[in-house]
Amino acid sequence: SGEPPQEPVISKRNGHVYEKKLIVKYIADHGKDPIDGQDLTEEDLLEIKASPKTVKPRPATLTSIPSLLAVFQNEWDSLMLETFTLKQQYQQVRQELSHALYQYDAACRVIARLMKERDAAREALANVQAHIAVQPPSDAAVSEANAMEVEEEKKGINDAVIEKLNETSANLSKARKKRKAPPNLTPADTIKEFNQISVVPSLHTTSNPGITCIDLDHTEKLILTGGNDKKAQIFNRDKNKVECALKGHTKKVTNVLWMGRTDSDQGDTVFTSSADKTIRIWKPATKGYKTESIISAHSSEVTGIAVHATKDYLVSVSHDSTWAFHDIETVQTLVTVESNEVKDGYSTVEFHPDGLILGTGTYDSVVRIWDVKSQQNVASFTGHTGRVTSISFSENGYFLATASEDNLVKLWDLRKLSNFHTLTIDEGKINKVVWDYSGHYLAVGGTDVRIYQSKTWNQLAVISENNGDVTDMKFGELAKFLVVGSLDRSLRFFGTEPN
Repeated sequence: SGEPPQEPVISKRNGHVYEKKLIVKYIADHGKDPIDGQDLTEEDLLEIKASPKTVKPRPATLTSIPSLLAVFQNEWDSLMLETFTLKQQYQQVRQELSHALYQYDAACRVIARLMKERDAAREALANVQAHIAVQPPSDAAVSEANAMEVEEEKKGINDAVIEKLNETSANLSKARKKRKAPPNLTPADTIKEFNQISVVPSLHTTSNPGITCIDLDHTEKLILTGGNDKKAQIFNRDKNKVECALKGHTKKVTNVLWMGRTDSDQGDTVFTSSADKTIRIWKPATKGYKTESIISAHSSEVTGIAVHATKDYLVSVSHDSTWAFHDIETVQTLVTVESNEVKDGYSTVEFHPDGLILGTGTYDSVVRIWDVKSQQNVASFTGHTGRVTSISFSENGYFLATASEDNLVKLWDLRKLSNFHTLTIDEGKINKVVWDYSGHYLAVGGTDVRIYQSKTWNQLAVISENNGDVTDMKFGELAKFLVVGSLDRSLRFFGTEPN
C-alpha cells in the first residue's frame, strides 16, 4: 500500500510483511502470494506485535522548514479568522441584550405609571362615592339591560326549545308505532332486477370534477347536487336540465339539503355546507335561488349538516371537533358543543327520526350518540378502525347503519346499544349508507352500489355502471328507484321502469 501497516502480519513462507486487511482480501480473491505467486492461506500469516509508540513518518510536505512555515501560516490565518467571527457574534449578542434590557426597563416604567394612575382613579372614585349618593339607573338603562337578558335567554337550548323538541318527538313516535310497511312497497324480487334506467352526465365543471352530495325534494322531481367545483346545482327531471346553479362558496360543497314547507307559496329552502367553514341558507328568488343568510359557527371545514324534524333547527359538524345547533329562522347558533374525547374532528351527522338524539361519526372511528336537550354523549359505538364515512338511522327509529374506511357496514340496535350484524365489502371502498323510508332496504355505495334486504341481510343487487366512486344516494318513494351521484360528474337512476 506504500504506507506503514496498521496491523502488520508476516508470511511464514517467504518472510514478507503485509497489511493484514489487504493481504486477507488478496488471498480471498486469488489464493496466492502477491510477490512470488506461491499458494498462500490465512494460516500462513503470523501477526507482528508492533510497539504502540511507533511514530509514523511525516508527510512529504512537512519535511522542510519552508513547508512547515507555510503550514503555520495557514493555521494562524484560520485562528485569526475564527477570532474575528467570534468577536462579531459577541458584539451582536451585546447589542441584542442591550435592546432587550431597554425594552424591559421601558415596560416596567409603563406598568408603574399605569398602576399609579389606577390607584389614583380608585382613590378619586372612593372620594366621590363617599360624598355623593349613588343615583339609581335610568329607565333607558334598565330597558337595555332587560333586553340583553332576554336576548341571552333566547340563546342555548332553553325550555321553549326543549318543549318544542319533546312535542315533535311525541307526535312522531306515536305515528311511527302505528305505521306499517306500505302494501305497494317495491318487492325484493323487483329490487334484484334494478338496472340503469337513465343517466345525467356532465354535471358541474371539469376543472374540479365530481358530485360530492345529493338530495331529493319532496316532489322527487328536483335533485340538488353539491360538487368539488364549489357550486350546488338544481336538476329538473321533467325538463331534463339544470335549472340553476347556486354560487357563493369558495371551496368544495360537502353537504346539501332540501327543506320542504307545507305552504307551497313559501317554496323550499336549500342548505349547503362547505369546506370554506360556512353554511349557506338559500331561498327562491326571481331567477333561481339566492343566499339569504350565512352561518359561520366553525373554525374548520363543515363536514355535515342535518335538519331537525321540526324544520326549525339545523345541526352542523366540523373538522374542528365541534357540533353546533342553530335556529333557522333567526340564524343564531344556540349552542356549540365540544368534547374532550373528540380530538380529530367529526366526519358526518344525522338526526334520529324522533329528533331527540343525534348521531355523529368521527375521524377517530367512533360513532357517538348525543342527547340533544342536554348535549351529553349518551352512547358510543366502537368497532370500526377507519374514519366513519356515513351513518343512517332507519325510519322506525330502532336501527343505525354506520360505514367507515375499514370497508365495514355495522348495524346497531339502538334499544340494546349493540352491534347485531356486520356487512363486509371485500373490494373497493364505502362512502355512503342510506335506508329507504320503509326501513326494508339498505343501500351501500362506494366503488359500486349494493342493496341489502333488512332482517335477512341478503344482497339483492350489485350495480357498477358508475365510472367514479359513488358519493351519495337517495331512494325514491316506495323504493321504486335509487338515484346515485358520483365523482364521474353523473347522476344515475336505477330501477325497473323508464325514468
